[in-house]
Amino acid sequence: MARPKDGAFIEGLVIDPQSGIPMHRQIYVNLREMILSGSLRGGARMPSSRALSQHLSVSRFTVVTALDQLTAEGYLRPIEGSGTYVETILNIGDHSGSQSAPPKDTWSGDAMLSKHARNLSWRDSRVSNKTSKYLHMSAPDHRLFPFQIWAKLTKDLFSKVDSHVMWYRDGDAPSLLEQQIASQIAVSRGIRCDPEEVVTTLGAHHAVNLLTELLLDPGDTVAFEEPGMQAIYSTFRSHGCNVLQMPVDENGANPSSLPGRRIKLAFVTAAKQQPLAITMPAKRKLEMLNWASENNAVIVEDDLGSEFRYEGRPIPPLKAMDRSDRVIYIGAFSMSLLQTLRVGYMIMPRQLAARCRRLIQVRYRATPQITEQILAHFIADGHYSRHLHKTRRIYARRQEHLLDILRRDFADRFEPPAFSAGFYNMCYFRDQTVDDDQIIARCNDRNLGVEQLSYYYRSGASPRKGMLVGFASSDEEEITKGCAILQRCLG
Repeated sequence: MARPKDGAFIEGLVIDPQSGIPMHRQIYVNLREMILSGSLRGGARMPSSRALSQHLSVSRFTVVTALDQLTAEGYLRPIEGSGTYVETILNIGDHSGSQSAPPKDTWSGDAMLSKHARNLSWRDSRVSNKTSKYLHMSAPDHRLFPFQIWAKLTKDLFSKVDSHVMWYRDGDAPSLLEQQIASQIAVSRGIRCDPEEVVTTLGAHHAVNLLTELLLDPGDTVAFEEPGMQAIYSTFRSHGCNVLQMPVDENGANPSSLPGRRIKLAFVTAAKQQPLAITMPAKRKLEMLNWASENNAVIVEDDLGSEFRYEGRPIPPLKAMDRSDRVIYIGAFSMSLLQTLRVGYMIMPRQLAARCRRLIQVRYRATPQITEQILAHFIADGHYSRHLHKTRRIYARRQEHLLDILRRDFADRFEPPAFSAGFYNMCYFRDQTVDDDQIIARCNDRNLGVEQLSYYYRSGASPRKGMLVGFASSDEEEITKGCAILQRCLG
């Protein structure tokens, strides 16, 4: 114990020379905790630095360092000619002087959350990117990413010391990546646009968040595919929108099923419906476009995974048929390159694109300029096209291998799955009485990245039970191992 001149003791002030923690830090932490807990009351006079150093057997400099830090943080108050005193502060947990003290379990429920946060309520998928080792239904194979080329482009960028890359971008002018996307998208997806109509984002979910802020007010009505992507659905709900189900039939999302009420926006996945993998034919696309014109509505098209079509040429998106600027197109590089790059883009009318760039500046200052610059050069130098050609060939072989196993070894379990675009095959159970919740739980426990179809339905129950079985992120040997595990999980 240390005794100040007025006779008071500082109980419990001890240090441990063997702890490895610097002495001044131990003194600082102990005294701070004593002040916060109330064991050192406000107004109490502190012992002198000399008395403390002698009692604790440390140098006076060590004690002064601790006391100076406490003084700087407002725990102690020196009075010239009198000494140093404990500042009178409200102790942690002492709300006796407050008339509106929050309960101790403030964060255990939703009481402190906004309506926006409370509406973020989509069901968690059981698929884990970290632990799903085989048959992942939505991930590319990161082992195929050209890391050496990316590293060289990164080195080249930094060796030039291009100062504009180190600053926030000028939000009014198209970036180099937006220029490259405008050129590349015309060839790959048949969309003709100017660079001023391209806006880079942090991915598809970021794009949807931007659009809700730009286009929707709480109470506006959104038509959303059923089944559909639950995280995107939750984004619209959390914004306070009324979300109407737009049933998906054998031709994709069906606008004729929508009521006559005012609908401001419809969200669709036309090239490959998520999760049913249905390609919307030209007739249905024209019906969607006519519906949007007649109802003065906007269509948001997420072109998820459309780069990976393994039979024939890629199917043009809805945006390629749009002549009235009714469609806002969302694309991303998460499936074609790496999920963690977090780079996507939108194609939208020029006036809206300018407002969107301004919104990004206000909300986020900018998207990551260094990553975008590297990706722009990656596209311009032809690396992106070559990478797509390579991965398409590899993923096509993997899908053929998976289909051979499914048709041979799972014929009594699944209806014959069809060759599909994207990263997974839709497998419907022959026995519709199976407990798919239990099956998926067993698969997850055994590191399989498969997902149940019912996850994509708002009610959590699907008209037909099935699962999405992936092939892209696993090589042929891993697919074989994963299918053996899947057999055991099916029982």
